[in-house]
Amino acid sequence: MIKRLYQYRDLLLVFIWREFIIRYKQTSIGILWAILQPVSLMLLFTFIFGVVLHTTQKDYPFTLFYFAGVLPWTFFSGATIFSVTSLSSNFHLVTKIYFPREIIPLSGVAINFIDYLIGLAVYFLFLLVYGIPFTWNMLWLVPLLGMLVLFTTSVSLLLSALNVYYRDVKLATTFLIQFLFFATPVIYSIDAVSNRWKYLLFLNPLTFIVENMRRVTIEGREIVFWQFAIEAIGVILLYQVIYRVFIRIERAFADVI
Repeated sequence: MIKRLYQYRDLLLVFIWREFIIRYKQTSIGILWAILQPVSLMLLFTFIFGVVLHTTQKDYPFTLFYFAGVLPWTFFSGATIFSVTSLSSNFHLVTKIYFPREIIPLSGVAINFIDYLIGLAVYFLFLLVYGIPFTWNMLWLVPLLGMLVLFTTSVSLLLSALNVYYRDVKLATTFLIQFLFFATPVIYSIDAVSNRWKYLLFLNPLTFIVENMRRVTIEGREIVFWQFAIEAIGVILLYQVIYRVFIRIERAFADVI
């Protein structure tokens, strides 16, 4: 992908800037929405599960537990929802000029990643407020972020390509997002799940990513390397397959769309 997009890097930046302007144009608080969305979800989950239902989530504050899960989830869901209709809604560009079509869904992934980085800065402020010590194990966030971006990119490319051929993919994506939300430990800990279901949940790479983002930041522990290696290889293979399929079928986008 890097080789394919290198000569179109300026166009990719233009698409990212365009989506940034569209997203925050004529908004009263602008980019602060990138903070408001995850913080509001964190407060909602804290109130429902911590105050109303009195559930317990390990030995650290509710706010940190939910915020650590909400951040990667809002990035994944936001990028996926944007990407699914990105090609079909830009048919006037796809049908007139040639450029690598993945630029369009990738711009959605990029703009949501910018929002994620802003939310991540707020998350680190919460860690300081609650007195969570910063350790070297937090450096594991870098490969975890790489895995999150690669998995999100793969799903975004797949759904955007399928939606060109089958417009009901947009409706199916709504169900997929809802299903993955409950299949990802955003509002619960994987430790609360029985062992026979844990293996099934770990087929979802987001489960490993969310759990270990909590592990390396709040708990200060390192990742189990063999588990990381298996998940990383799976995500890379998934990306390779999806991107090859995307490249093969993109030639017909202009005729079908």
